[in-house]
Amino acid sequence: MQMICDAVGKSGRRIGERQIREVTPREADKLYEKIINGPSGLRLRQGEKVVGLCRKVWRIMRRLHPELFDKKHPNPWDDYTLKTRTKSKKHAVTREEVYKFAWGCIKQGRPEPAGVAVVCFEWLQRPENVVAGLLTWPDYRSKKWPHGVLIAHHKNKALVWHPLEETVDGEIVKFYAEAEDVLSHLPKLGIPMIMRRIEKGERKGAYPGMEKVVQQLRKKIDGVSELFTLDACRHGGMTELEEAELTEGQGRALSGHKTAQAYRGYAKETMRRALAATRKRLAHLLAQRQLEEQSSTEFPNGGRSSFPNAPEKPRGNKAVSVKNSLC
Repeated sequence: MQMICDAVGKSGRRIGERQIREVTPREADKLYEKIINGPSGLRLRQGEKVVGLCRKVWRIMRRLHPELFDKKHPNPWDDYTLKTRTKSKKHAVTREEVYKFAWGCIKQGRPEPAGVAVVCFEWLQRPENVVAGLLTWPDYRSKKWPHGVLIAHHKNKALVWHPLEETVDGEIVKFYAEAEDVLSHLPKLGIPMIMRRIEKGERKGAYPGMEKVVQQLRKKIDGVSELFTLDACRHGGMTELEEAELTEGQGRALSGHKTAQAYRGYAKETMRRALAATRKRLAHLLAQRQLEEQSSTEFPNGGRSSFPNAPEKPRGNKAVSVKNSLC
């Protein structure tokens, strides 16, 4: 909002100093053009944010202070035509790559990024939530539920319990054995799972962000591509849900998405998903052909003649003639 207010027009005046009636739809168009044409190139995403914010603020302020707004003066940000931008699809990593990275980090003595990558992939928590400490040790195999882990999603306030094991015929089956093995290497320094011990004499703030650490470590680990990110781990986990052919309801029960639209945007169109769909399509075709062959064998003549003993339904004229004869 400060950037919008500080924008200067040809008159040399700041947008924030102008009267409400001076901000016309044409002025809004000029402001939008000024913002998207930044010094480093087009900033179309920035322009989308500006239009959405200004539209919302205008409506709120007009409701709170109607005496300052002229009813004939329209909201200059309504019915706005934005310049389209090509949205690139986010990368999704595979299970194999996630665990190559995780075990490589542990060998490098850095279990923290390993833990974050595994949590994002297996339990679909957003990377910023894991790093911020929303995943805590009390959430993992707690006294209340020793066979599960509680994942909190800050964005939509969803709380999702993920079962970690079940007992089948007297034997314990662990669902995330390798993930729990990775987490066992994390040092317990406090309540949050992801914490790091500060070395003596280390300057506060010298530790780079987690994404920066991931970028540094992926270069040192064989089999990990330069596209590997923590966000790609979560997208990889979401894609695996679709490859496992879960129903939408089952997938959302694990991911914590509250709407179908939000859920559908994560899974990538992989060859494995296409192969599963093709197999089902072929199975349907073969079943249909088998049914047609079976029908032609059992009912070679087809139609009404296939049931020679079945009485035919009398036609209208015939019924009338019988009635007349009785009379």
